Amino acid sequence: MTVPPAGASPPPLAIDVEWTIDFLLRLLRTPSPSGRTDAVVQLIGDELDDLGFRFELTRRGSLIAELPGRHDGPDRAVVTHADTIGCMVRALKADGRLALIPVGHHSARFAEGARVSIFTDGGGRPLTGTVLPLKASGHAFNDEVDTQGVGWDHVEVRVDERIAVRADAEALGVQVGDFVALDAEPVRTEAGFLVSRHLDGKAGVAAAVAAFRALSDGHVSLPVTAHLLITIAEEVGQGASHGLDADVAEMVSVDNAVCA
Repeated sequence: MTVPPAGASPPPLAIDVEWTIDFLLRLLRTPSPSGRTDAVVQLIGDELDDLGFRFELTRRGSLIAELPGRHDGPDRAVVTHADTIGCMVRALKADGRLALIPVGHHSARFAEGARVSIFTDGGGRPLTGTVLPLKASGHAFNDEVDTQGVGWDHVEVRVDERIAVRADAEALGVQVGDFVALDAEPVRTEAGFLVSRHLDGKAGVAAAVAAFRALSDGHVSLPVTAHLLITIAEEVGQGASHGLDADVAEMVSVDNAVCA
């Protein structure tokens, strides 16, 4: 157990970068729009279990793990979130294409061209498709592809199935209210960047778990207990306050800075 001398700063911890990136890629490849996060919570829980962390789930489904400290309170917490923006099926159109409504606040511009996974109540494999503008082909619509409106009323999902009418989509189990996840499609570039949708906030989850892993592997003795809280509905406004231990006095939230 490593305890730094009084008044001394602890040495930097070694973070396993390759492990962190591998974990992040697994998170990104697990769809988790707000409201449908069971799979990603299972993935995180399995990883924490493998690392030897005890954890529990709150009544709202958030995950809490902790590293015990030498003294009783006041505790500290690191908070991040595993849910992402996404969509729901708003309507099945007469031609079998799907109208969308966003889950979380994001522009339809961000969704245009996205590959998606559609989760029906029947379970099994998700259906796949693409979000496209209503007028997607320059061959068919000429300059109208650039002058049409922008917004959720101007995009639709074309499902990768033989669908010609609404009944075809219904026969596949598609219903109003089905979750539609925007596929992350992560790419690790030769320059060292990881480019992907949904780095908000899965990069935060990977970074926070990697830090807790380094503390545990380094047998670092913390002065007070550190809590790791991973929430599952940040994109629709659910904060961390419901899941924090009553002894927490200081909290750091790990999320994306806006570069716009």
